[in-house]
Amino acid sequence: MAVYVENSGMGFLVKEGSLDQDRLLQWFKESTRIAAVQGAYYSKLFDSGLEILFRTVNQGDDLQIVGVDMHMSGRCIWQAKPLATVGLGEPLLVSLLMTNPDETCAFIADIVHAATIEKIDEDTILSLQVCAFPQAMDVYDSRQAYEQATPGPSLLEDRKLLPFNYIMARDEKLEEKKREGYEVQEKLMLACGPVLSVDKRSHGTEDTSCLVATISTEMGHLDLVFSPSQLGKELKKGAYVVASCIISADVMVKQSL
Repeated sequence: MAVYVENSGMGFLVKEGSLDQDRLLQWFKESTRIAAVQGAYYSKLFDSGLEILFRTVNQGDDLQIVGVDMHMSGRCIWQAKPLATVGLGEPLLVSLLMTNPDETCAFIADIVHAATIEKIDEDTILSLQVCAFPQAMDVYDSRQAYEQATPGPSLLEDRKLLPFNYIMARDEKLEEKKREGYEVQEKLMLACGPVLSVDKRSHGTEDTSCLVATISTEMGHLDLVFSPSQLGKELKKGAYVVASCIISADVMVKQSL
């Protein structure tokens, strides 16, 4: 996963083209430990609900940080069944291709706190608290306006979630170089839906904040986390959004089928 500096509005974290290690170390010292299988998470939670998550493993007597992730807490809960892992594995982090219990749609998500449970397999239904970090967003006045502006082959079904890059990376009709290009961004999801609400959330540090727009999708509600600078225009309730995004999911409950 990653630290989404632009989405979160935490531009101050970047110094001379890289993340401010001193600030991250300060947050690590202020964080709360969460026990995990073969390691531990350390969570720094901000007033907005934004979480900086440090993944750690023991190296002898030392503690090593092996990754830093970002997640936004909220009330968007999906029920999902794992199908396959996606991409190269990272310590204490897994990316999954999942479907709803009826297997009528599919999506990819980075699972935070994945190692707090012993096993995730195809015989379980996961209860996930989800958010998404858009890399690009198009805003329309309505679904009708989106349909009028979009050519037929590019038109997404209403409230659709589509792992487009993942699908294209496995299309044997494409040249290998094109498939490899899609594979690099295979976790990037397409999502569209009407905007149900837009909230400004203050982090409580450095006078920073971000926006959270909740949209309706075929899996349920989804919180999009972004900054005004990413959009360039005001987003309001009732608009229609098409986003290219990374979905982050926190495992809440695991149930056997």
